[in-house]
Amino acid sequence: MSKLKEKLMLSEKGYSDLKKAITACTITNIALLLPSMVACLLFWELLKPFTGETISWAALWKLLGLGLVAAILVFLAAKNDYRKTYIASYKEASTTRLRIAEHLRKLPMSFFNTKDLSDITTNMMADCSSMESMLSSTIPPLIANIISVTLTCICLAFF
Repeated sequence: MSKLKEKLMLSEKGYSDLKKAITACTITNIALLLPSMVACLLFWELLKPFTGETISWAALWKLLGLGLVAAILVFLAAKNDYRKTYIASYKEASTTRLRIAEHLRKLPMSFFNTKDLSDITTNMMADCSSMESMLSSTIPPLIANIISVTLTCICLAFF
């Protein structure tokens, strides 16, 4: 992970926010498993007449309540995921743009006489935009998916 910090030129806060975003994405992925688990239990209960058993209406009401709880948990996890992933990455990209602008301000005027100013600006904004995109919608979900799939496989091995 520290190599990722170096490659993306993250600040300490940005690196900390990246770890929080990965955790939030992982929690969201795990929370998204809950509705499918409730649906499987619901189908299990609804298919009982085919095995000669009777449907338990009390169990169906409990599953309805579990479904509502699962929906609320998914909503809260997704809201936290958005806050930790997108908002934090946009703040880090803004900080990076300011750091680059401060670095450019300290360069001698002779540098700008030999370089095309529009090329410098275009490259700087494109690099910051790419970094912002990676920090918000590529790296945290990718690492979170790896963690979530690994945890799911471990749970399935015990099941």
